[in-house]
Amino acid sequence: MKEIIKNVFHVGDSGCSVYLVNTNSEDGLVLIDSGMSIEMIKKISTYGLNPTNIKHCIITHFHIDHTAACFDLKSLNKQVKFYAHDLDANAIEEKGHDNKTAASWYGIDYNPVKLERKLRGNLETLRFGNYDFQCIHTPGHTPGSISILVEVEGTKVLFGQDIHGPFYKSFGSNLNDYQNSMQKLLDVKPDILCEGHFGIIKPASEIERFIKMHMSLNRP
Repeated sequence: MKEIIKNVFHVGDSGCSVYLVNTNSEDGLVLIDSGMSIEMIKKISTYGLNPTNIKHCIITHFHIDHTAACFDLKSLNKQVKFYAHDLDANAIEEKGHDNKTAASWYGIDYNPVKLERKLRGNLETLRFGNYDFQCIHTPGHTPGSISILVEVEGTKVLFGQDIHGPFYKSFGSNLNDYQNSMQKLLDVKPDILCEGHFGIIKPASEIERFIKMHMSLNRP
């Protein structure tokens, strides 16, 4: 586990990179994706954070490497609430989408969880503690992919999971949507990018280079 900036942590990597924001309020800890291992999440206790104080988990998209531990997280802490975009909701709340979620790639069964709130449209904001979690709809990798922007003491932290792809018909990928989505993220001008498989990228110039490189590699 690593502190990226005040109250923002890289929990570790289990399928994907998992991130956490400590709201220092009754809203507790906010997880960005769950990854695949509840044991990794439990290890935040080593750093003085209580895993049972994870009260919210924002799911960036329906892929199994980002959602597999959600069910175990709910078993650990009944009060945790999950959020995702409506266009990816079915595959999160139901069984039977193993090709779409890539569960078949890993040869594992996905145990679904119910969403507290289904995000809709291009932008919705979740307020936890003193932080606004701006959930930006960034389709392309999946139809309901979202990226999450949080400003911490004037620093823009962007959780932009799976900016690199990949893109498959079974995922519902769309490269035209992807290009538009990446332009949205460039327009945000983040200071720190927390990516789903490439970890923490900064400064702003390196983030711009990273996004533009993948845009050039994944043109329609």
